[in-house]
Amino acid sequence: MDILKVIKERKTIRKYKDKPIPKEIIEKIIEAGRWGPSLMGPGFQPWKFIIIEDKKIISSISNLLSSKAKESGIGINTILRGSSNVISNSRIIILVYSTAPLSRWVGKIYEYYENFAKLAELAAISAAIQNMILTAHSCNIGSCWLDAPLFCEKEINELIKKDDKLIAVLTLGYSCEKGVRAKRKILSEIVEYIR
Repeated sequence: MDILKVIKERKTIRKYKDKPIPKEIIEKIIEAGRWGPSLMGPGFQPWKFIIIEDKKIISSISNLLSSKAKESGIGINTILRGSSNVISNSRIIILVYSTAPLSRWVGKIYEYYENFAKLAELAAISAAIQNMILTAHSCNIGSCWLDAPLFCEKEINELIKKDDKLIAVLTLGYSCEKGVRAKRKILSEIVEYIR
């Protein structure tokens, strides 16, 4: 399949069928993430993926967002409620963490460069997530990349007993909707050549 075609066809999916995803497809999606760009060699692959299939834990994470929405201001509460609904409807969620190998190493030696290292790790993890959502689409699995759960990072980490840095939550499932793709700007609006 043409990769640009996959990129253009993929849409964010927020509603899923109550149908299990085969283990081999989940592993294929994770494998795609594992092959995201590495930072300076094999020791600096900064991602960790926690796959949650347990409906009780998925429901608990959804409830954490719903509770946070009730104590948040206008705007944020809408985003949190929407993310809570997407999570509660998911068959599987993947918590994407940064293990921060580069920033910890750089921070010990050159504190000045620690921020750079954190940004490099975030970029690598984002590329891994992109690989995963494109692979999910190619397997006819819908996905949604959520950042709003970061408002509940501490609570989520307590729930699943982790202490790494939560970067995103991916929801996965067989689609119950077509999804919508935002219109894209034309190239002349976003590209500048310096020759």
